[in-house]
Amino acid sequence: MFLESLVKLKESFLSTLPVVVVVLLLNFIPGIGFDLTTTQLVIFGISAALVVVGMWLFNVGADSSMHKMGELVGSSLTRKQSMVLLVVIFFLFGVFITVAEPDLSVLANQVPTIPSFLLIGLISFGVGAFIVIGALRILFKRNLKVWLLGFYGLMFALCLLIDKSYIPLSLDSGGVTTGPITVPFILAVGVGIATSRAGNKSTSDSFGLVAFASIGPILMVLILALVFRDNLTYDFQINSLIDPNSPESAAGFNGATVGNAFLRALLPHGSEYGALLSVTISLSPILLFFVVYELIFIKLSSRTMFSIIFGIGVSYVGLILFMTAVSAGFLPIGQKLGLELAQGELWILVLVGAFLGIVAVFAEPAVHVLTNQMTEISDGSISRVTVVLALAFGNGVAIVLSVLRIYFGVDFSLLYIVVPGYILAFALSFAVPDIYTAMAFDSGGVVSGPMNTTFILPFAIGACYSFWGNDLIMTNAFGTIAVVALMPLIMIQLIGLSASIKIRAQYRIARNRIREEFDDQIIHF
Repeated sequence: MFLESLVKLKESFLSTLPVVVVVLLLNFIPGIGFDLTTTQLVIFGISAALVVVGMWLFNVGADSSMHKMGELVGSSLTRKQSMVLLVVIFFLFGVFITVAEPDLSVLANQVPTIPSFLLIGLISFGVGAFIVIGALRILFKRNLKVWLLGFYGLMFALCLLIDKSYIPLSLDSGGVTTGPITVPFILAVGVGIATSRAGNKSTSDSFGLVAFASIGPILMVLILALVFRDNLTYDFQINSLIDPNSPESAAGFNGATVGNAFLRALLPHGSEYGALLSVTISLSPILLFFVVYELIFIKLSSRTMFSIIFGIGVSYVGLILFMTAVSAGFLPIGQKLGLELAQGELWILVLVGAFLGIVAVFAEPAVHVLTNQMTEISDGSISRVTVVLALAFGNGVAIVLSVLRIYFGVDFSLLYIVVPGYILAFALSFAVPDIYTAMAFDSGGVVSGPMNTTFILPFAIGACYSFWGNDLIMTNAFGTIAVVALMPLIMIQLIGLSASIKIRAQYRIARNRIREEFDDQIIHF
């Protein structure tokens, strides 16, 4: 156990290191146009250290808590064979965890045209309803790609009927609702249902539930847009840490500024919840839900229950450290990168965006959870390293496309990317084994986690503000998460296509060899 935790600590360090290296290189290379003050460097350095420790604790705790909880709930509900109970429990679970998702509150507060409580409520309803649909699909062994094709077809049909400023928001909402707290639990629930039903973990039905949890919010926001037809607006607020007119961004070192930056990120401040309250609100519904369900239906031993609760506590501390770090240091630095690099050469902005997209994947907590489960479910046949590298490359491409979309403004619609992208994704789904399609559509929601929403999205918003002011932020900066969520659908299935081609080639070679040996035996006879 101790050695495993050290391995995870090493993974966390190596995952965060590329982000730090890229930022520092940009800061110290002359002529780039990006300069951090001493105070900003100190805050970023402390944030990087907290990200390493936070990600490490979260992954260690998730292994012994949320994974176990999800599998127990999924398998228990399936064995009870009560359809009403399954529907009610999964719907309430989806609603509770989504209402508490901190990324959703951040998104809702940035859309002044729609009341935040209404947006959060509808998105939460969508997640709950589609988790039920996803669970029923697993239970009744329905084809995943057919269901996904139908719902995505409905999604793009609705896009034709609404004001175009709502499209990026709706597609982004599918990514922000599947965060680092909910993903491990939802993934494990899928495994629990599939294992209880089929008695075998190595089934494509173990995946796909996160994909359904991402569809619900998109459809709900699109339906909401049929009612709210006014153009969405955005009021850009530069972070005080990087505002050149703010005393907090003055040259030299200011210890009070450093302390205040982390306190504001940790504790409630104005309309912001702060990491402590956000993570507490996020984890509480899951823990309460599981404790009540366990007391009524599962009745675990005290030792097992203590292990689960202890794991949740470790994950809780880790996620607080992680969210504090990204809010205090990574979000303002991401915003500063976009603002300043957009004032220089386009090729530098594109190249930096590509690098940031690649390294951001390594620092997403839920990516490690998903890739570990892929390896476990496939009995090691799917390489974790290959999947992570593919996701990283895809994220880099996504950020490049997003930067170009921002640069060209109204001439480059988000639909120009997502429509061909989804057509390619569904075309690939008919050419690869089902397990790769299921994993791919789950990966979309997993990659678009807190590192992308609090570092890459501010980078895009900052760049868009430099180019166009507030005018195009809702249509061109928003939508970045949607492109991020799209690329894994293509990359993971390309891995599946490559694996299928290799298997067919090996089969052909083996068949020819057997035929040759048979012919030799006939001749000899």
